[in-house]
Amino acid sequence: MKKKLKKWLIKIILRFKNYKIENAIIICSEARGGSTWLMELLRNVPGTIINWEPLHVNNGVVPKVHRLGWRPLLKPEDHSSYSLLFRDILELKRYNNWTLRFVDMVDLKPSKYVLTKFVRANNVLPWLVNNFPQLKHPPIFLMRHPITTSISRLKSFEPNNTVNDLKNKKDFVVPDCINNERYIQHQVYVNALESALEYEVAVWCMNNAHLMEHDDRDHWITVYYEHLVLEPALQLKQLTQQLGLTIPKERLDAIDFRKASATNYRRGLKDKKKEQVESFLDAVDATHLDKLQAVFDYFNFKTYTAHSAYPVT
Repeated sequence: MKKKLKKWLIKIILRFKNYKIENAIIICSEARGGSTWLMELLRNVPGTIINWEPLHVNNGVVPKVHRLGWRPLLKPEDHSSYSLLFRDILELKRYNNWTLRFVDMVDLKPSKYVLTKFVRANNVLPWLVNNFPQLKHPPIFLMRHPITTSISRLKSFEPNNTVNDLKNKKDFVVPDCINNERYIQHQVYVNALESALEYEVAVWCMNNAHLMEHDDRDHWITVYYEHLVLEPALQLKQLTQQLGLTIPKERLDAIDFRKASATNYRRGLKDKKKEQVESFLDAVDATHLDKLQAVFDYFNFKTYTAHSAYPVT
C-alpha cells in the first residue's frame, strides 16, 4: 500500500511540473551496452530525474498505432505526430509506473533535468537532433563493443545459448514496424549465418553500424564504454563538460565507480577493469572471431574489430 500511495503521489506532483525540452538529457545505447550505469553516474547532476525506457514496446508509453517496434527508425519526413510524441516523452508528460521506476519523492521538488535513458532510440538520434534544435545538452550515444554487448544480451535473455554455440540460432523475421527496409535488405544474409552470436552481432550492425559514419554524428556525443570502464572519473568529467553540466565535487568524490549497475542481472562485473573489457577474447574461439569479423566487414563496420576489445580510434 505504501508503494502504491507513493507512486500515486509522484504522478500527482508530476502533473504540476513543467519540464522544458531544452533541459532534456538523453542517453541512447543498445541493450546491455552500459546505459544503466551511465544513467546512474549522470544522476549525480543536481536536479536530475530519471525517465526509464519509455519506448519499451510492452511497458512503455508509446501507443501501438505508431508502430515504432523494438528498434524504431525515424526519417526526416516523419514529423508531426512523432514530434509531439517525443516532446511529451522528453518533457516527462507521458509516464507510467515502468518509466518512473527510478523516481523517488525527494527527486521531484528540485528536479529540472529529465534524464531519459533509451536502449531503443539509436536510430532516432539523427531525427532527434534535427527536429529539436533547442536541446541545450547534446544527446549521448553510448557505444560498447558489439560482441561484448551481444554476449551479454544472450546470457541475460537467452541463457540456453552458449557463446560458441552453432545451434539454437533462430530465424530472422522482419519486424512489422515503420521504416523496416534495413531488415528486409539483410534478412537473407542474417538467416545464412551459423551461430546465435553471429546473428546477434548482425542485428546489432543493422541498427548501429551506419550511425558511426552518419552526417549528423557531430550533433551528439559518442562515449565509448571501454574508455568509461578504464577511466570513469575522467570520462565522466569530460562528458559533463561537453554537456554543459556539473557534478559537485563532493558528489563526484563519493561515487563508487566499481559498483554494479541496477541491471547487472547475472553479476557479471569483473574485479579488474581490463578483464571486464577484454573478457570476450577468452570466451570466443579464434575461428568464431574470424566469422564475426566477416559480419563486421559485410556491414562495413570499422569502429571495432573482432580481435580487439577497444575501439579503433
